[in-house]
Amino acid sequence: MSCTSHSMNRFVLTPKDLESFIETYKIPERFSPTLPGPDDSAECTSDRIVLYTLAFSSCGVRYPLSSFKIDLLHHFRVHFSQLHPLGFIRVVHFELSCVAVSGEP
Repeated sequence: MSCTSHSMNRFVLTPKDLESFIETYKIPERFSPTLPGPDDSAECTSDRIVLYTLAFSSCGVRYPLSSFKIDLLHHFRVHFSQLHPLGFIRVVHFELSCVAVSGEP
């Protein structure tokens, strides 16, 4: 495969899948979760963010994010979608370890 060819895997949620996802992860209605249209790209804009559902099941993401996680994202100037699930789980583990010893991350 050449560097210029791209294989694209598309995993599409149905409206029922979205409803189940919202219920499972307790995503508040105020975030107005919606599915992208068939021709929409997964791009963040000033009025929306893109979430990959796999990140929730693989690294324990729960919303709303803690202030520590938000501060960390701002400090490194990255968007949540740029984090690898295995890296994010380390952040979660660090935060929980600090709380377990009555500390602040």
